[in-house]
Order: sequence, then structure tokens, then C-alpha cells
Amino acid sequence: MEKRIMILTKHFTEIISEQFYSVSEAARYFKVHRCTIYAYINHPTKPLPSVKLPNKKRIVFQGADLIAYKAAGLPKRGRKPKLVNF
Repeated sequence: MEKRIMILTKHFTEIISEQFYSVSEAARYFKVHRCTIYAYINHPTKPLPSVKLPNKKRIVFQGADLIAYKAAGLPKRGRKPKLVNF
């Protein structure tokens, strides 16, 4: 018997400007982890624009903001270097 696995994840090759996207969807679009999206929101020099829904404790992003943020270049990924005191 042949087993078939259905892949249910969305591949975000195209973002609609007027639509809102969740943190997980934004992470898939940028090809980063969800925790990195929160780091982008709190980035000191280049924060990712987000909207917090009043009734829910969810954060969403407008498609136009995601497109513009990716076009401008994502912040450098990786761990912050440790400062060494001599």
C-alpha cells in the first residue's frame, strides 16, 4: 500500500499587501524562526511594524509592511557578541 503525505504548510512566495499575517506566517515568509520575528519587532534601529489586536493578545502584520521590510533588507541574524572586559 502506498502512503502519501500531504503537506499543509503554506509557501509564501507572494504576499497580498492588504491582508494581515500572523507571526508564524511572517516567519515563514522571511524564512526565520518565530522568535526572530519578535526580535525584529523590538529591533532598536529598524523595528518591524506590527499591530496588536485589542480583543486578542495577538500581533499581526500588514502585508505591505512585510514586503517593504524584506525589500529594505532584514537585520543581521545571529547571536549578539559578548563584550569582554580586560
